Amino acid sequence: MTEKDSTEKDSVTLSKEEHEKLLNQAKELETIREQLLRSAADYDNARKRLAKEREEFIRFGQEKLLRDLLPILDNFERAFSHWEGADTADKSMAAGIQLIWKQLLDVLSRHGLKRFSSEGQVFDPHLHEAVDQVEEEGPEGVVVKEIVSGYYLNDRVFRPAKVRIRVKNKQEKEEELT
Repeated sequence: MTEKDSTEKDSVTLSKEEHEKLLNQAKELETIREQLLRSAADYDNARKRLAKEREEFIRFGQEKLLRDLLPILDNFERAFSHWEGADTADKSMAAGIQLIWKQLLDVLSRHGLKRFSSEGQVFDPHLHEAVDQVEEEGPEGVVVKEIVSGYYLNDRVFRPAKVRIRVKNKQEKEEELT
């Protein structure tokens, strides 16, 4: 058997209609393959999106409870500021209550809530809410007093700190203008 004979046995003759039908089926097959790839990519994207949303829900799902607890933490801090000049009996009670407050802060910290300090920092509108200004010597725009503490929840500002900031007095402003 020669090479020509084997080639003739391997070759197939198609009519024009059969050839066009075969081409159409190949195009349909390619279209279906592309749809399958798109569907697989859509499924993968949806799976990733749902996993991310679930993770966010878990990380930030307790926000309502934490928001409800913040005023209680604020009241603890206010109470401590009033006990500074108290007698010895009141101071020992204040120390016990302060331990409870620290325990509560530790529990909340394990759930992602972290308190941040603002006094002495430059005012940042993302971290601070200015509720008062005081004219005094020193650099302008610095937080002089933290009135209400600010908190992060999982590295995101949960509540900005309410602060008093330093501004230049009228005399310094006039000197700057002249």
